[in-house]
This record gives sequence, C-alpha cells and structure tokens, in this order.
Amino acid sequence: MDEKHQVFSHQVEVVNNLAKHFDQILVLTGQIGNYSVPENVKVISYDWVEGKRFISLVKFYKVFLKTILQNKFTSVFSHMTSVQSTLIAPITKIMRLKHFLWYAHTSNNFYLRVSKLLLDGIITSTPGSCPISGKKIYPIGQAIDSKKFVKKDSFKGPISKLVHIGRFDPAKKIDVIIEIARKLKLINTKITLEIIGSPSSKKYEIFVGDVKNNFMEDTQSGWLKFTPSISRESIPNIIKTYDCFLHSFEGSLDKALVEATLSGIPVLTINSEYRKIFGSWDLLNPASNPTLEQEGQLLLNLSNHVIINEINRRHGIAIAEHELAGWINRLVGILKGPSKF
Repeated sequence: MDEKHQVFSHQVEVVNNLAKHFDQILVLTGQIGNYSVPENVKVISYDWVEGKRFISLVKFYKVFLKTILQNKFTSVFSHMTSVQSTLIAPITKIMRLKHFLWYAHTSNNFYLRVSKLLLDGIITSTPGSCPISGKKIYPIGQAIDSKKFVKKDSFKGPISKLVHIGRFDPAKKIDVIIEIARKLKLINTKITLEIIGSPSSKKYEIFVGDVKNNFMEDTQSGWLKFTPSISRESIPNIIKTYDCFLHSFEGSLDKALVEATLSGIPVLTINSEYRKIFGSWDLLNPASNPTLEQEGQLLLNLSNHVIINEINRRHGIAIAEHELAGWINRLVGILKGPSKF
C-alpha cells in the first residue's frame, strides 16, 4: 500500500473504490508507504523482506491467522500474490471463505496452478493475460480511472514526440523501443523519444547503466532522453504532451497501454493482448500481424483524420471494457456472488 510505488500505486485506488461496496475492509500488505483510506478500511503490514522468505512467511502466517480469527469476513481477495494465496488457501477453504486471486501475468508457476485447484477463482484482465484457463478464470478488464486519464482535446500531426512510461526492466525491451524509434526517424527526422522510468529493483541497475551506455551517442545528439520514474499523479497530464506511446512488452495487457489509449494518444505496441482488443495500425487488413517497425511505418503514413477516428474508436473500447467503475462493479459482483462450497 503505497501511492508512490512505481508498480503497485494503483492498489490504494482499488482499495478505496472497493470500500464503497463493503462495510469493512482489512488490508494485509507486505509493505506500507504513503496512502489515504476511508474509515472502514484498516491496513496491516506483515513486513515482507525480499531475500528472507522463511522469516517473512512466518510473520505473514502470524498476522493472517490473528486477523482471520479476530474478524468475520465474507471473502478474501488477493492481489498478485500467488505464493501467499496458495499458503492460506487451505485455511480459507476449511473456513468456507470465498477466496479469489487477481493475477495478470503470463508467467505460469507452481503456486498459480495450486491456487487454481484450491481457490474459488482467479481474476485477470484478459483471457491471454493469465497462463491458465478454465471455468475458474474471470477476465474483467483493466482498472483505469477515466476521470484522471482524460482524453486530450485534439490530435495534431505529424507524430514526432514519442514516449515510453514504465519500469526500466529487461522485460520491457527498452533497447528494442529505442531501435524502433531510430528507424522511424528515417521517415520523420524530427522524431524524439523519452524513456520515463526506473528499475523496479537494485538488481536491474546494471542493466539500466548498460542500456544508457549503448545509446550514449543518441542521448548526446538530443533526440533520446532518459528520465527517472515520475509520480502516478503526474502521468495523466504528462502523457498528453506526447504524440505517441511506444511499447515493446509482450505478455499480459499492460495498464500503461490502456492509460495512453484513454488519454487519446496513438499506441505503438507488439503486445498481442492489446492488439486483440484494439487492433493494429494496418487498418485495411485487420487480420494482419505487423512487426513493431511496420506498425510505426503504417501509423506515420496515415492522415490526421484517419488517426483521429481510430483514436476515438479505441477510446470507446477502453471506456467500455477497462474503465475503473465498470471494473470495480465486475469485481464486486464476483466477490459478493454465491459461494461455490
């Protein structure tokens, strides 16, 4: 629970919106930072320490057991915690407590497979954002607040200011993003790219340094810029100052892509989950699967009128399927639904 966290700051937002639908919510979290919650929400930390799994698990069990025995709950909702969910699943099953896990990641692991057997269900964003399938899988979209990520007033080409916002980790393929921007500069020499983000852990700091060293000439020439991570509150206003969001992560549906779509800027991505929902920039051949470079070439050759129409179409899909209010309603419906025991 930390509004300043680069990856999980939105968890506070989710808790606050769920609080409108329940009399009481108790949050168990591995770490506590800055947050503000309503009176019917209580937050308890079990102080999870990376690298000290056994001690952390013992503390987690103690806090969970104390909490579950002293309070009366109707359901348990775990967020991206397949390990902890699996460990407490036998307890929630014995106590006949509905227990659901939110998991939006393509990595399949032992704990996730066990969770599927023991839990009431696994909730995810899209069918392809979870590595397992079946009746217990509930795809409900992403949860983006359209009151914060407001569509920009108008789009004005040509596209020149590219941006990528997200954690600076190897999985995000920052080097690929930069290479694509390089190639697109052959079409429009005014193209610039800003990479906004920091590594999610210290182990990736060497990787970040290597990437920056590899592209030092580009930063020195001025068209490429690296910026440390910014607060989540500032993203909605900053993202609208760019012409296009560039992205190269393949896997689950990235929240950043939907945020950019709601903000009314074109998205260039190889992400198959995004393309399944919103399509590619090969508008005349929807069944095609262009490379990221081809996507960029297609986009840069489209007229402003065509781009604006596509931006509006994608924005409508994002509102219908990935807006926060609808996501919360779908989630609450699952959590308050009839027990399967």
